[in-house]
Amino acid sequence: MRAESRHAQDDRRAGGCLLMRVVIGLSNAYQRVLAVALALAGPVLAYRVTGLLARLLYRLLEPVRVRSEAQCRAALAGRVAAEDIPRIAERAFTHRIWNLTDLMLADRFLHRHTYHRYGGRIPEPHLGVLLNAQRDRHPVILVTAYYGPFDLLPVFLGYNSIRAAVVYRPHGNARFDAYRRRVRERSGCELVPVERAAGRFAELLEEGRTVAIVADHHADRRGVPVTFLGLPTLALRSVGLLARHYGAAVAIAGIRRTAQAFHFEILFSGLLQPKDWASADDPVVHITQRYIEGLERMIREDPTQYLWGYARWGEDAARRLAAGEDLARSES
Repeated sequence: MRAESRHAQDDRRAGGCLLMRVVIGLSNAYQRVLAVALALAGPVLAYRVTGLLARLLYRLLEPVRVRSEAQCRAALAGRVAAEDIPRIAERAFTHRIWNLTDLMLADRFLHRHTYHRYGGRIPEPHLGVLLNAQRDRHPVILVTAYYGPFDLLPVFLGYNSIRAAVVYRPHGNARFDAYRRRVRERSGCELVPVERAAGRFAELLEEGRTVAIVADHHADRRGVPVTFLGLPTLALRSVGLLARHYGAAVAIAGIRRTAQAFHFEILFSGLLQPKDWASADDPVVHITQRYIEGLERMIREDPTQYLWGYARWGEDAARRLAAGEDLARSES
């Protein structure tokens, strides 16, 4: 998806995914060997080793550290102690690196008969709501964020019998892209390439299906002006436009890691139905503001799992924050 493209570009500019790029650049044979090694080591050791490498890398990459801490500090000002910001930002970088560990462990351990052992069952009443909507052919747009192990969300949706279509942008490394797709599609969800997303989503929502979008990225043009985590930004207009046009419910959801290795929690922080915006002056703005608020609640519950190195408020804002500018004050 476009968000994933910007995410990848941001990683390349900042150098924030060197460890992942090294692993991704390995041949298929070496990737399989690494995946088997992590699985044999077990989740606890696998996360410890990759976590140690992530922390070492983070401390070496000053531009990544400065950007991550600056955005984290600005977004969480007044909510966490200033001295906790470096720890939160470093932990968030570690969680980002763990996304690759998740994929490799999921390839070995995560299957239809095992997913519930790893916290993959969608809690009630949310599962029932989604299944009923699917049965009744009522369209649903599930919005999520670059939070926790977001790559695994399609896997768990499918194993919960939610046949969602998820927008994605193919990775530049064709071998890794095929591997990643295989893991993410294994439960039956459809991955829709970004260049086909507009037409395919129109078809699916018209049919009363469920689609999923990572919706916390900065919209460069024609976005809805909102405040996200205390800072001004432009949010995706497409979610509101699609929901209004097709009468789709909007579910705000995410996934995060728990204290137990390779164990997760699926969470929901809001559900909007067409009746909720029926009397709004501007339904698109109303929907956008509400889903942004839902993402905020989710992130604030555990900010260590949010991707603070990503230029969520735009590249210009990221540079200004890294330079020490008070973005909230300058925009007021």
